[in-house]
Amino acid sequence: MTTPAEYREFASDCLRWTERASNASQRDNLTEIARQWMNAASRLDQHLILASDGPALLREMRAKLD
Repeated sequence: MTTPAEYREFASDCLRWTERASNASQRDNLTEIARQWMNAASRLDQHLILASDGPALLREMRAKLD
């Protein structure tokens, strides 16, 4: 499984490539791709947090319903 840290590294690579881009369109595209990688890293972070908290969260919700 790809980790959030790896996604962030992909984003960093894209930003480094913007420095070598030959025109504004390429820079814009690479910047957008970097943004998407960062968004994916954040979403995966949230998913992993929720997954690790899942059992405790379910117990808490059940306790509130009882």
